[in-house]
Amino acid sequence: MSTSTSPNLHAMSRREIEDYLVERCLLEDSFRVRLLSNPKETLRGLGLDVSDTIDVRVLEESPKCFYIVLPRVLNESPALDDQEMDSLSGGTSTPAGTVSDFFAGYV
Repeated sequence: MSTSTSPNLHAMSRREIEDYLVERCLLEDSFRVRLLSNPKETLRGLGLDVSDTIDVRVLEESPKCFYIVLPRVLNESPALDDQEMDSLSGGTSTPAGTVSDFFAGYV
């Protein structure tokens, strides 16, 4: 990964963006420090539209502590019909979301 040019975040899924952030933090200590100290502005600097109403927290694991991050439960999610469930269980992939989907569901 080249840290001199930023990837096209608009063509990446949320998971791909998270993977990019982790990889960049491993390769570039100054970026890791910025992301830890001011995550919202760092993400905005990469082109992510982060609302002032969203709280962004970056956690760094230590040798004696690891984190499992669970996504919030979206109560307003519509139920999937049988055909949609079959496509999920069959391993069908969906196209990557847009950068606006990165914070979808967060107020």
